[in-house]
Amino acid sequence: MRLNFRWKLILSFIAIIIIPVIVTLFLINIATDKIKNDPEIIRFSKRDLRFEKIIDMVIDNYFIIQDYDLFYKKVSSVLKETDCRLQVVDNSGMLLFDSEDREGSLENKILKVEIADGFALNLEEDMDGVNQYSFPVEIDGQIVASIIIQYTLDTLPPNVLQKIILYIGGSYILGLLSLIILISFLSWIISRSVLNPLNKLNAATENIAQGNLDFTIECRRNDELGRLCQAFELMRHRLKESLEKQNIYENSRKTMIASISHDLRTPIASIKGYVEALQDGIAQDPEKFNRYLSIIEDKTNKLDRLIDDLFQFSQFELGKLHMDFKIHNSRTMLEDIISSIELDCKGSSLRLIVQRPIPEVNIKADSKRISQVIDNLLENAKRYIQYDGTVTIGAGISGSFLEVSVKDDGPGIAPEDLPHIFERFYRGEKSRSDDYGGMGLGLTICKYIIEEHGGKIWAQSVHGKGTTICFTLPVIA
Repeated sequence: MRLNFRWKLILSFIAIIIIPVIVTLFLINIATDKIKNDPEIIRFSKRDLRFEKIIDMVIDNYFIIQDYDLFYKKVSSVLKETDCRLQVVDNSGMLLFDSEDREGSLENKILKVEIADGFALNLEEDMDGVNQYSFPVEIDGQIVASIIIQYTLDTLPPNVLQKIILYIGGSYILGLLSLIILISFLSWIISRSVLNPLNKLNAATENIAQGNLDFTIECRRNDELGRLCQAFELMRHRLKESLEKQNIYENSRKTMIASISHDLRTPIASIKGYVEALQDGIAQDPEKFNRYLSIIEDKTNKLDRLIDDLFQFSQFELGKLHMDFKIHNSRTMLEDIISSIELDCKGSSLRLIVQRPIPEVNIKADSKRISQVIDNLLENAKRYIQYDGTVTIGAGISGSFLEVSVKDDGPGIAPEDLPHIFERFYRGEKSRSDDYGGMGLGLTICKYIIEEHGGKIWAQSVHGKGTTICFTLPVIA
């Protein structure tokens, strides 16, 4: 599970607090063990070299301890050297010697001491800031007295103080160092996780500002910045698609203007020519006159279809192509549409075949728009088949859809043209476009209408053997 940026920050701060504490405690524990096991410190804590001189001096001269002056003379040099206070008490607590009693006035004084196994602890004086060191005086295998040495901490040997400071202070210094290293490392990690995506976004922004959209933003992180990079990449991709569509639209618009100019000029020029011929009296006999009028009517109808296609296309481009959906019986609706087509085809060279019976299901559709689709498909088929060609209209049920097909036996569609026939302004057979006419909008309008109904439209064709265009409409249960 990948953490988001907030949790990374929270865990980083927790780590900054906890890890140095753990490291410091661990190092202090190691330092404590070292202090406990260091030979010099052990030697001092139990029997320091400075005290050994005092102890040896007391034991060697214990037999003259009753002579205060002589005894003091023996031990004074060592006491001055160590700056310690020496007291010697017997096993009853009687004070035998006190280095601070220069006159021996405390003779026969009983101290309040606690003696255990020859080690004595002075309980009588205020020992605030003063440490006591006790050692038994053993003569001929018997403990006859106790030595009490009082000293302050600053009397510790320098090498012992240095080691203690090194062990304890070093633990804190290493703990602080671990904190600094950890902060530096986490800062590098966080800044790297933040600055890298920001640098990529900055570079992307500069590219977009310069109009360059041919790049990708790669960021596989699954946090806020990663999602921001992904959103920015999606924006770049859609912006690029939008600009490409805009360029295509601009090219289509230019093509449309050229197509409209060409396709409208041709029938208008033809109409103008025949009208001028009639005005000049070229068609004197009724048969020729009627033929000219028939041609003018055909060109006028073609012109009307072109203008209607253009109007329909502009309507659906603006999203204003109205749909009047109603529930229809499929057989009734299609029979009404096809019956009018059959009447139009009577007396023409086109052979129309309707495969009956038509399935009877309920569909939600705009019958006028479906009629427009079938008319467009039929007109498109007429445009390409021979004069004695055949168009077959059929319908069937395919799953939860009603499938309608319009099949012709014309020349078919070239494989390279087939994927594009529903694109706006696209026309196959460009070399014969003047013969076939149209602006390439009919099938585009059909596709729009069928998709608005929730169906699909597609074409199947074998070049040289005919074309079948099918569309589906959802069945209402």
